[in-house]
Amino acid sequence: MPLAVVARHIRLGPMPLSSRFAGVLMLAVSTAAGAQERRQLSADNPQAQLMGYYAAVMQFTPTGLHDPAARLELGAEATYIPSLSERDRLVGFGGTKQEDTNFCPVFPRLRGSRAAGSWVVELGYVPPVRACGVRPHMISGALLRRIPVSSRWGAVVRASAHYGTLDAAITCGESAIADPADQTCFGGLKSDDRVRPLALALDGAFAFAGWRARRLEPYAMIGVRREDVRFDVHFVNSANVLDDERLGARLTRLHAAVGAAWGPTSEIRLGAELYYAPGALLTLRTRAGYALRAHR
Repeated sequence: MPLAVVARHIRLGPMPLSSRFAGVLMLAVSTAAGAQERRQLSADNPQAQLMGYYAAVMQFTPTGLHDPAARLELGAEATYIPSLSERDRLVGFGGTKQEDTNFCPVFPRLRGSRAAGSWVVELGYVPPVRACGVRPHMISGALLRRIPVSSRWGAVVRASAHYGTLDAAITCGESAIADPADQTCFGGLKSDDRVRPLALALDGAFAFAGWRARRLEPYAMIGVRREDVRFDVHFVNSANVLDDERLGARLTRLHAAVGAAWGPTSEIRLGAELYYAPGALLTLRTRAGYALRAHR
């Protein structure tokens, strides 16, 4: 509620000016705090599962390990997003309303990595460019250390974080507001919803270094991640009533991956990874990078 409207609902009679201001301020603060209350969903809630599905899509994984013979790599990656069925998206209003989430078939990300001895710092970035009806803006980071085990095998320990926002018409898209059968969305305005994922992960991997002459390095990885996903609804229905529900889900889950990196030349580095998050998805990630200042 705006401060001016709050003031009109308070009697300003003989009360001293300082007391009147304090009363207005306290009511305004309490009103704003109430509007920001967030309903936390249980881990087995269908809406939480849907939020966790896309959080797993955006997880910042190696997608092919950094070339140990390179100092700096710059490139990009792409993650395949499997489409969800109507049943999988039937999670709103206690399982009676479908959410519109099948936007882009691919999640892209710019990424770069910098090595210093056995340590590697990785950064990922998704710029705020609208595509497929979605406007993301996200940043990711990871710290990785290689630990030699033998002449052919190496261990990898990696900690990563991912945070950002994604704006899209998830609650009520154009087709929903034009569908008379949709009792929630029909006749309203297209929703302007926001998803805010935060994910922390710790991974361990074994990499095979016995094919260095072929510039091929396969690896297997297992890890655990903690996700805090927030979903802010913003939809005005046909009666001009605003739905601004705030939802949240906190999930702790395991994941695993197998992948490989291959260098067709000393500068080019390609990567592929089959990523599996139990209870969420199985997907494929690919990456292409260019190595700068490679050791000769």
